[in-house]
Amino acid sequence: MSITGIILLVFIIVMAGYLIYESAVIPSLKGKTELVVPLRKRLLADQLIFAAMLIILYISNYFRGVKGWDNYLLLIASFLFIYYVFIRSPKAHFKDKGFFYGLFYTEYDRIKEMKLSEDGYLVVDTDRRRLLLPVKRVEDLESILNHLLEH
Repeated sequence: MSITGIILLVFIIVMAGYLIYESAVIPSLKGKTELVVPLRKRLLADQLIFAAMLIILYISNYFRGVKGWDNYLLLIASFLFIYYVFIRSPKAHFKDKGFFYGLFYTEYDRIKEMKLSEDGYLVVDTDRRRLLLPVKRVEDLESILNHLLEH
């Protein structure tokens, strides 16, 4: 296998691991999920450009007659990334003692300040970082605030 194939294989493993972790593992970690809020996708244009580049690269390799694992790995990477861009939606999972946003878990005790912006962002300041949660619907902000006030 070439270096390109190894890099593609590592990329596929990392991406598949992230997708599995986000969809199957996070809902069962740290207790029962009490509230799931869909979030807006960020940098969608960049993701679409990258997905188009992967597809163009696969088609180019196919018509040039490139054979081997690299082409199959490129096709698998393209499908995973298309799933990531078009089907998957980012979510915030609110648990009993904290919430998951992205890969990270933040406990409610670490929240110092919360602000609402006019364009649909919930800004959560913790002792380590500032989190921006871009909700899809403004009504979800009310359900998040009610949940956070309970805990």
